[in-house]
Amino acid sequence: MSTIETIVPLKAPQEQTPEKTAEAAPEKPGKKRSPRTATKSLSLFEHLVQIGALHKKKGGKPETLFKQAENHIDFVCKTLDLTPLQSVLLADILYISDGTSVNLGELAELMKCRPIEICGYLDQFHIIERKSLLEVDIDRHNRTFQIPIEAVQAIQKGECPTNYWAAGLTPQEFMERVETLCGEQNSQSSYEYERRLKSSDFLLEGNKQLGIVKAIQSYGLSNRDNLILLRFCMDTAVFEKEETSLEDLRGSFACQPGLYTTKTRLRNGNHPLLEKGIIENANHDGFAQRESFCLTAAAKEKLLAEYESLLVGKKVSGLTEAAAIVEKQLFYPVKTDRSIRELSDLLQEENWRCVRESLSEKGMRTGFACLFSGGPGTGKTETAMQIAKMTGRGIMQVDISDTKSMWFGESEKKIKAVFKRYRNAVKCCDITPILLFNEADAVISKRQHIGETRNGPAQTENAIQNIILQEIENLDGILIATTNLTQNMDKAFERRFLYKIEFEKPTLGARKSIWQTMIPELPVEDVDELSERFEFSGGQIENISRRRTVASVLHGKFPSLEELIAYCRDEQNGNDSTKRIGFV
Repeated sequence: MSTIETIVPLKAPQEQTPEKTAEAAPEKPGKKRSPRTATKSLSLFEHLVQIGALHKKKGGKPETLFKQAENHIDFVCKTLDLTPLQSVLLADILYISDGTSVNLGELAELMKCRPIEICGYLDQFHIIERKSLLEVDIDRHNRTFQIPIEAVQAIQKGECPTNYWAAGLTPQEFMERVETLCGEQNSQSSYEYERRLKSSDFLLEGNKQLGIVKAIQSYGLSNRDNLILLRFCMDTAVFEKEETSLEDLRGSFACQPGLYTTKTRLRNGNHPLLEKGIIENANHDGFAQRESFCLTAAAKEKLLAEYESLLVGKKVSGLTEAAAIVEKQLFYPVKTDRSIRELSDLLQEENWRCVRESLSEKGMRTGFACLFSGGPGTGKTETAMQIAKMTGRGIMQVDISDTKSMWFGESEKKIKAVFKRYRNAVKCCDITPILLFNEADAVISKRQHIGETRNGPAQTENAIQNIILQEIENLDGILIATTNLTQNMDKAFERRFLYKIEFEKPTLGARKSIWQTMIPELPVEDVDELSERFEFSGGQIENISRRRTVASVLHGKFPSLEELIAYCRDEQNGNDSTKRIGFV
């Protein structure tokens, strides 16, 4: 809501009086005209001008005008939802305004009274202000009143202006107002800051039904600290920022008197928001940051509970729904098959809930982290997808390489964002989804020793691993990580994976089943020969099947057995079993 800059002076209407207006429409002889007939054709703007003009002429307290301007006042009351007293006060300010604010002296001159008597109506002026019809500026020496441009425009249209700081807002509407109050501001005016401070008071006072407002008021903070706290809430709930810096606060509150003192107290740790445990220093790789802060976990839970619940039912970016996963039949060695069946049974929703309740009652962690290890093409990723399909769970797949950045500190932020997005997904979904870390060798391998030749990269990799270890420790969901290498895994990760399933290359019987599933029309004797000659993984057999399909499209016929064997040799030569695949 912006402050009015220019209003066309109301000189013409001021010269007009209610009596002259009545004379402009002469009555017919013998027919008495009612007062309502005399005013019903006037606009809202004109009704207000008539009230102001009459008050200017008669003087005295606004209450003395109630009977004389009853028709005008009644119209304004109904249109703008004001009391008669508020209607007269607003009309007075509109009448004497010449494009600048109106002070107590000018109002006293119109009412023919002393300025001190106007102070008795300050509570009424503030009520009008709450309705977005007025802005009251109070300093040590004077009080001034000004009608916002939006209110003038609405009055000229005969409408009641939108009450932006209305009571009874929904959580979403409330946060939209917070964005207006706490967004980046260009104005360096202390008046602008005081106006926003007052608006925040209106917003909190009028929406005590909201959990966020109840929480803020329970802290007993000053209105200035409430406004800063609203900025933290906005950053967390709207922009999903992990932290808010002093530079961010400067951007929002550059015009705040005492901003330097506020920043100093935050740096020194003696600001009320820190002392009351509402915010804390942001943490980068175990080090507290003096220039950045975030809401504490307890404050998030208390302040933003309504915004967590609003996530439910929203579509989550990066989440593949169970219904969208293509069903596939997979074959495993006996030991692997037994482990996968057990995990699949556990993740059936009814079993999952019972197990979690049992663990919770015993004070144990309820999150599940699983490790799928084995050579490339053995079905690790596809198994995770099929488990999600069978158990009706969405799956959020993360490519570890996407979390790497050349900029110092960015990789850590990206990995934190992954887990934050997953936590939101857990809240959004009726059934807990799966977080899949594919090809996770780079983040679960043994930690680097700082001080060796790779100080920078080592520090970053260790920081990422520390974050993941902590997130797994606090996991409230299901994480599956796949890796090609297990011999290089850090011991700290080893103990955090409850299920560790090794995927071996398929046995002869499993290979036959895979060939028959991939190429059902292949003769049994061809299946036997291919299975015995080539100890392929399921992924390699799928590659042969795809090449066979491509060849049939290009040449109009399916390849012969000899051609399939040639494809197999190409696949065999291109996949040296001694070559390590993954991040090292």
